[in-house]
Amino acid sequence: MSRQAHVLTFEINTYFTRYALFSNGRMGIPGTIATPNTDLDAFYDALIQVVRKTAVPLDGIAISAPGFIDTDTQTALTAGALKILTKEQIGKELARRLGQDIPTWIENDANCAAMAERMTGNAQKLDDFVLITLDVGMGGALFLDGKLRRGKDWRAAELGMMIINYDSVGALPLHDFVSTAKLTEWYADEFNTDKGEVLPSTLFRQLDNPRVRAIVERWVNYVAVGIFNIVASVDPEVVLIGGSISREPQLIPMIESALNTFRDWKPFKTKIKRCRHSGNAGLIGAYYAFMEEVGVPELGK
Repeated sequence: MSRQAHVLTFEINTYFTRYALFSNGRMGIPGTIATPNTDLDAFYDALIQVVRKTAVPLDGIAISAPGFIDTDTQTALTAGALKILTKEQIGKELARRLGQDIPTWIENDANCAAMAERMTGNAQKLDDFVLITLDVGMGGALFLDGKLRRGKDWRAAELGMMIINYDSVGALPLHDFVSTAKLTEWYADEFNTDKGEVLPSTLFRQLDNPRVRAIVERWVNYVAVGIFNIVASVDPEVVLIGGSISREPQLIPMIESALNTFRDWKPFKTKIKRCRHSGNAGLIGAYYAFMEEVGVPELGK
């Protein structure tokens, strides 16, 4: 009997890192560790501990990470707020510190989410789609002509960097208007409260309050502007919405309502759907990215 193929996946975030073992394509129960985000040696030591407690031989390690990821050289050109990982070849360095000749692959986190949706999510069999994440800003991924669009400098799909409202606020990017923090800030200003006490998703459960609805609709309109600009630029088959706030049932209908008020939306009208994979998108996508780019050799009996 051939043994199972085992690929360990990591989803690296600023404050926590999730991991899961895939055995013949089936994901095990995910685990979470705190991300050592100020000390590089401590960061690698934390990952090494996870690898060593995996009581099976590994055929690969796949990593989802924030920032601009040069997949040709497997280098994190940037890693979001994780400054210690700038210019690091995270997978290769992890293998070196483990003392193992183990294949690794690292991919941008939004691209991993897109891979997850393409393989087993709401973009199966689609060759052209956009994935948008709503959280600290508007992030995303472009899957065009049957493949990820990474860009010449690995910066494609920085969707939140679009400039809007130039006449009134100057060259501020869309990030400044569609972050969930902005939603919290507007609520705090309206109700004279501490924004640290406001959970953005809860506002969608207070829509019967006209003052709250006005705040949420203002925020959703900015999201819709971003979606319109993206659709007009790349003409996708579907736009997928991710991020924790995408789980709110009212979000997609409100986005669609906002888009329908735009004069030129009708000829560009495109399906808007939420991502199927939310909490595990990074882990699932990292696995599929590894299998597509590296793969596991046929195991002997």
